[in-house]
Amino acid sequence: MWWRVARDDRGSVAVEVAGFVLPVMLLAVLAVAAAFHLSISRLDVQSAAAAAARAAALQRSATAAVTAAWDAAAADLAGRAVTCATLDVAVDTSRFTRGGSVTVTVTCQVDLSTLTRTTGIPGRYTARASSTAPLDTYRNIATAWGGPSAAAVTP
Repeated sequence: MWWRVARDDRGSVAVEVAGFVLPVMLLAVLAVAAAFHLSISRLDVQSAAAAAARAAALQRSATAAVTAAWDAAAADLAGRAVTCATLDVAVDTSRFTRGGSVTVTVTCQVDLSTLTRTTGIPGRYTARASSTAPLDTYRNIATAWGGPSAAAVTP
């Protein structure tokens, strides 16, 4: 009868669960959490790009538009879940004329340890979003000398 006791496999399921299933489930939960935070960070960067484009479109000069876009993107991301390791705001003012548009591209590098809310995970993810806002057709745009453009002055 002692040989039956030696071959008894009671308790082996508990060892399999503790040794294999639980770590795999933990990794799956971390992967789902990271994917969730990744999608939230992409939405946050898109929102910052839209806010920066709106702020740039309200300015009267191209230089003021660049400054306003940087300020709006930084302010919008400050209140969000995403924390940028590096933030870059590119403002395209080549069509900054009456009836034109301004395009803002926000690039945010996020540490992977921030996305998973754990420490020690190396690497970075780059989130990039662009937004374009139209400029008002019936407003004055400042020229290089600071006054309204000749096209903006109505007789």
